[in-house]
Amino acid sequence: MITLIVFVSVYLSMYFGWLVPVAILLFCLGIYLAYYMLKNSGIEYEYTFVLGEMRIDKIKGKNKRKRITVFDVKSIDKMGKYIDPETKKKKIDASKYSLVLTACENENSENTYYIVIHDKIRQKPALLLFTPNERTMDMIRPYFSVELKKQFLRNEI
Repeated sequence: MITLIVFVSVYLSMYFGWLVPVAILLFCLGIYLAYYMLKNSGIEYEYTFVLGEMRIDKIKGKNKRKRITVFDVKSIDKMGKYIDPETKKKKIDASKYSLVLTACENENSENTYYIVIHDKIRQKPALLLFTPNERTMDMIRPYFSVELKKQFLRNEI
């Protein structure tokens, strides 16, 4: 849309002399907006695990960091795959939770997990959707409660 406006104002500036400064201004604005959009287009999630505490940050454009949540892995209430691989339906109803935190690029992916946690930042229970890799799962597994360890042994998670 900006490109069209720039081209129209440049074209009209050939006939109307007073439109030349407007065309230059719009051209510069278009270049700046394109640079801004490219710079801030990438979103990554960083999972940091230290001594039983998990921190999840959202990194936007490789320079803006926002803390999504902090929680103790020992206090996880429920955990599992968010999408059932056989039925392709969600295993848990997110509308039951007042706070739903998303730390994944695609929540409908088969690698997305849900965790019911107590968020230390907002001081209330939350449903967290995230996509951990195997290394992250191996690091947090020893800190699980007995019930979650039993679920892992039965391959329910």
